[in-house]
Amino acid sequence: MMRSGLVGVLLLLLTNSVVEAQQVTLKNEWIQRTFSYVNGAWRTVKFSNTDGSRLLKVNSEEFNILPIDGDKTLSVADFTSTVKPKLYSKGDTSFLEISYKPKTAALKNAACPEELIACHFVVKGQRFIRKKIKLLFKTQATVDRLEVERFVVAGDQHGGGRGEPVFVDQSWFFGLEYPAGYSRCKDGNTPASYARYYDKVGNYSFIDLEGRDVAPDCAAGTIRLMHFPGYAVSGKRQFQILSKTSVAGFSSKNAEIKHDFMQYLATLWKTPRSFLNYNNWFDQSAKDLKGESFVNVFKRYKEMVEPYGVKIDAMVPDDGWQDRNGIWKPLPDFFPNGDADLAILSKKLKDESTGLGLWLSLNSYNNSIDWGLKNGYREAKRNAYFKQYNRYYSLSATKYKEAILSRIPELAKRADLVYFKHDFNELCDMDSGNNHPPTDRHGHEANLDVALEVLTATRKVKPEIFQNLTNWIWLSPWWLQYADYLWMLAGDDGINGNTPEISTKAMFTTDRDTYIWRLYGHAQDRPLVPISRLMTHGILQTSDKDKDIPLQDWMDYVLMHYGRGTLLKEWYVSLDAMTTDQWKTLCNVHNWAKTHEGELNNTQFVGGRPDEGNVYGYIGWKNDKAVLVARNAGVNTQKLIIPFNETAGFYGARGKSFKANVVYPYRDTYPASFLSGKDMVIEIPGYSTM
Repeated sequence: MMRSGLVGVLLLLLTNSVVEAQQVTLKNEWIQRTFSYVNGAWRTVKFSNTDGSRLLKVNSEEFNILPIDGDKTLSVADFTSTVKPKLYSKGDTSFLEISYKPKTAALKNAACPEELIACHFVVKGQRFIRKKIKLLFKTQATVDRLEVERFVVAGDQHGGGRGEPVFVDQSWFFGLEYPAGYSRCKDGNTPASYARYYDKVGNYSFIDLEGRDVAPDCAAGTIRLMHFPGYAVSGKRQFQILSKTSVAGFSSKNAEIKHDFMQYLATLWKTPRSFLNYNNWFDQSAKDLKGESFVNVFKRYKEMVEPYGVKIDAMVPDDGWQDRNGIWKPLPDFFPNGDADLAILSKKLKDESTGLGLWLSLNSYNNSIDWGLKNGYREAKRNAYFKQYNRYYSLSATKYKEAILSRIPELAKRADLVYFKHDFNELCDMDSGNNHPPTDRHGHEANLDVALEVLTATRKVKPEIFQNLTNWIWLSPWWLQYADYLWMLAGDDGINGNTPEISTKAMFTTDRDTYIWRLYGHAQDRPLVPISRLMTHGILQTSDKDKDIPLQDWMDYVLMHYGRGTLLKEWYVSLDAMTTDQWKTLCNVHNWAKTHEGELNNTQFVGGRPDEGNVYGYIGWKNDKAVLVARNAGVNTQKLIIPFNETAGFYGARGKSFKANVVYPYRDTYPASFLSGKDMVIEIPGYSTM
């Protein structure tokens, strides 16, 4: 046995002189990945936890490389391993590097590297193990599709898609830690591109993969994790392509695999944080940003909310603060001294106990692209879907990439910003000359990579900044490494009248909740992004006529917004459109939600489709305590049936008795008790919120 001096990191077994029987295992105290030396190369033969109760045997190709021209791919069968795997450690992380050299015949493939290095690594104390691949070329090369993992495994498989993990036997998950990584399972091609039912809800991003994600003739049980890197990048001595990182993890005993996936995700995402901001988009009285105008708007807000102990975290000018003939410079009409005046506004707001946030689109959507073309910036070539919308720059084109990588973090730092609303994230460019092959899939990845660089660089100079990604993102859980919130992909302020309603505010609520039902209404196939991380356009109250609505309608409307559990609380509220009682209601519900943030952070959608008059709601559990906000959108009393198990976020013991208290619209003990493991049944009167 090879002695490494590391705690349980590497086990290398040599069986006499039979090279095919050699094995190597990378592990920590929780998880391990074992390789065998087969036909001249190292191949994964199993994943397991260290006690063997989560054993998953695999038949692995290790990787798969598709050239830009042609369909002949390369896998581990086209390579040999001529040196032993290399073991080393840095701090709590242990690494196993395996070098693969191509066979002579493989060199005829234009995408064949002169060396491929697979780096596997595991961190002490973590229940998951990762992998990255490096392709090294002598000359410039192009790789269409790179599969960081391809293996065959028995057992039930589900999940997959863009930025989604694959689950195996309710025991294992596999994925790329990248929002635009693509995963397939079952026959190697399931789900097909955009085949998850929520892929087409609202303004969901569409990128045409042109079938290059499809691998014909895959064996049953094939799992593939892939992305589209495009051009090799020039290094010191060679050209290289670095893959995205794959991850494999297992569920604990008697646990639910999606729950364990979320526990893994919590180790790398931005910590969930509540954030309340005012946005001036719908408020004509707050469009003037000169001098003291915007500060005075906040002072009036402060007078309304301070008696209730509510703190507004940021005042946010939406689209219109910027000079459209430039790269995110302040508009001289408002800020004649540019950044200096913007910084003064930020300081004045800070002195009044709030912060400054800004609306911004990374690709300069809504700015003057003609100005940019005259100044050497390159416009993105849009696919058929995005051609119906406005023009924008290519993020990956060298000059614009350098500009925003410098300007946006600089803007955050100089103006001491606390929040960015990053709007219009098309991330689509099919043009040549923008540092990627002229295809939709490669332009998408190249533009996304720059966007992630900008988000990371901004966070580096302002670690506490909140970053919200809105239009044309997609609901990959791996976005949450970079962003605090994601747009729910609806219209800004829709009214849904598909079923009779008692008020306009009720129709607003039905519109929001119907979109969320379309995304999350099916417990077996819903996004893994928590509902609490959604941007929903918050509270809208901008017309003088809104002051005349019955207070009960306003209370129901406000409660449903907060009851969804959304951590991003946006107030698109005009001061002149509110009564004293409406302010009191809004602030009291805000404080109630703050008290119960632990439960609301875990909300799940329960019930039926709102715009068909069904009863529905949101339930959030924290340990053995839950908050349920429920609404009956129909005229007659209905029974809301809520699973009392993991599908609704309860992971406690079964057979335990629970009681409930009603706190709205009256205060009392609910007459029925509930037994964990058995459905809860709650009666909700018609047209009411509880």
